[in-house]
Amino acid sequence: MREVRTKKGRFLLRPASLADYRRLYVDVFSVAAALSHPEELFRSAAEAGIDAVFVVDAWHETHMPLVRRYLEYCRRYGLECRLSESKPAELYAVELCEAECDGGCAVVTRDYDAVLRAERCAVLLFQKGRFWLASRA
Repeated sequence: MREVRTKKGRFLLRPASLADYRRLYVDVFSVAAALSHPEELFRSAAEAGIDAVFVVDAWHETHMPLVRRYLEYCRRYGLECRLSESKPAELYAVELCEAECDGGCAVVTRDYDAVLRAERCAVLLFQKGRFWLASRA
């Protein structure tokens, strides 16, 4: 376990595995930005049979070129995508997770705002190619 301090506060990070969660809510823009080949996010989820909802930022017109690409990846790999049209995807992912899941689910993002917002769902931060279970310190 390690402690991290950011402008948003202090957080505890513990190594985590996606396999520990029955359903994931993925903040696509955040996680895809950390990958050299964003399509790999979708392909690997489909190949692994992960139950996931891919939440795509669509609340600003500048997002649209990537929105189209990510929706195409969802169609190509038969994955569930949802558009976040009025707020950042990490916050919408938390809302969806907490509304739809009775436990055993997690939000996957790189944004600490999700940790601050989540009450019942776990938040997994993707950093340096690893997943970390994040909580407030």
